[in-house]
Amino acid sequence: MTRSLAFAAALCCAIQIPPSFAQEQQQSFKSLLGRGFDIKNVTFVRGEATENREVFVVTLQKEKSVAVCFFSANAWITLSNPILEDPKRCDVRGG
Repeated sequence: MTRSLAFAAALCCAIQIPPSFAQEQQQSFKSLLGRGFDIKNVTFVRGEATENREVFVVTLQKEKSVAVCFFSANAWITLSNPILEDPKRCDVRGG
């Protein structure tokens, strides 16, 4: 049993995950919508996790890729071009 477990662990270590699979990048909200991402969820958050700031967390998906975007309440309400085009608003992960 121990030998099988050690073999399985060694095999897992030997297999490399393709860099594009685990790749994380930042992109603008506008570019994600332009690439065909769909908005899956919009959540209002306020509390300890956001230092008592009012924040909207927007989750988008396209096939196996997922993006999570963060906006202050004011930014989400106004959605001005500089906010929509800010490449640091959204974290994208997936392949």
